[in-house]
Amino acid sequence: MTTTPDHAGLDLDAIAARDAAATAGPWAVSEDYSDVLAPDGSQLASYWLERDGQFIAHARQDVPALIAEIRRLQTRLAELERPAVEAKRNEIRSSYAETIAQAREDRDFEGAFGLECQLRAREERWKDEDRASAL
Repeated sequence: MTTTPDHAGLDLDAIAARDAAATAGPWAVSEDYSDVLAPDGSQLASYWLERDGQFIAHARQDVPALIAEIRRLQTRLAELERPAVEAKRNEIRSSYAETIAQAREDRDFEGAFGLECQLRAREERWKDEDRASAL
């Protein structure tokens, strides 16, 4: 995946990096319900309300699971969008081909060449987009 924020404004790579840097889990709530503890029993955080402690302690497992699910769904969405993207690209290619053919028929070879260059540039941008989305 890329480090640029997705549509929801989430930078999953940055979240994953923070997750990887955090103390390993599982985390637990102390018996007196005032601290979140690391596996070795060391204190990670204090809290006032038990529900907050439970939230903090479960975040250690929840955050990686949520990151994985978001990435799985992003991949699946890209797979589902692919046919529509290709159909639109083929429509654009066809439009260029028709316009280039008309320019040649009108003996506007310079115009036809310019359109061919535009189409090649567009094809290169599409390749770059495809490579970026594959990361």
